Amino acid sequence: MNSIIQFIRSLILAAIILGATGTLVEATGIVGKEAAKAHQRGGISFRWLNRQLVGK
Repeated sequence: MNSIIQFIRSLILAAIILGATGTLVEATGIVGKEAAKAHQRGGISFRWLNRQLVGK
């Protein structure tokens, strides 16, 4: 009985890891596309970026 529970736990853990990995890959792709668009428009101002991050 313990081995069945451990097997189910390992399946759930594997599913969570695969889901997280897929999400990270998708997010990386989205960020890459947005970076390419920003580069084509001439880049971004670091002054503007700092204001967005700091909130001033």
